[in-house]
Amino acid sequence: MTPFKIDENIRSDHYYLDEDDDCFFFGEYFPRGGFNASPTNQLIDNIKKEVCRRGKPEYWYKERDIKKVANMLKSVLNPKARSIITIVPIPPSKAKDHPEYDDRLILCLEKIIEDGWDVRELIAVKTSMRAHHEYRPGEKRPTPDELYEQLMIDETCLSQKTVHHRIILFDDVLTNGAHFKACKRLILKKFPDRTVEGLFIARRKPKDPFDLIEEIP
Repeated sequence: MTPFKIDENIRSDHYYLDEDDDCFFFGEYFPRGGFNASPTNQLIDNIKKEVCRRGKPEYWYKERDIKKVANMLKSVLNPKARSIITIVPIPPSKAKDHPEYDDRLILCLEKIIEDGWDVRELIAVKTSMRAHHEYRPGEKRPTPDELYEQLMIDETCLSQKTVHHRIILFDDVLTNGAHFKACKRLILKKFPDRTVEGLFIARRKPKDPFDLIEEIP
């Protein structure tokens, strides 16, 4: 499966993205569409199952689809690019010491770590925040500037080898682009000579204008 690029035809679906933001995605997620809206909806809803469900029968689907995403990544990353790419998961809303912390993204990346790819949890949240889905429709969500203030570089990740020239930010769903923009800004402040791209399992595809309005501050 080859990822698609966010281009001028769909960039307006993602409020904060600019022309110089190179972002790619595998599938489209329909908000409020449920499992039947698309195979991608099933995939995203499964891997986003809350960690409090661990041990329940349905948690098996989360673990299964995390492996599916891992294989998707493994199939599209060119091994010849290992020496020039560092992959950074966009951090979840909850800090690692929070009971709702979900490490699904780093689990998705485990297979490529085994293959020698440079994967680092370079960005961390200073304190736990509300998750994107916890905001009610029409409720103001944080802007990239507000998110930027809640993020920090984890300096312990810099004791390894040099961060490669090309940095790929990895996340599950691209919605309005606020998290990507905040993380990109933070990385470029630390490493101004690097290039930063985004790779997402899915992009949020609006079904009606309200899906866009609820994302705009």
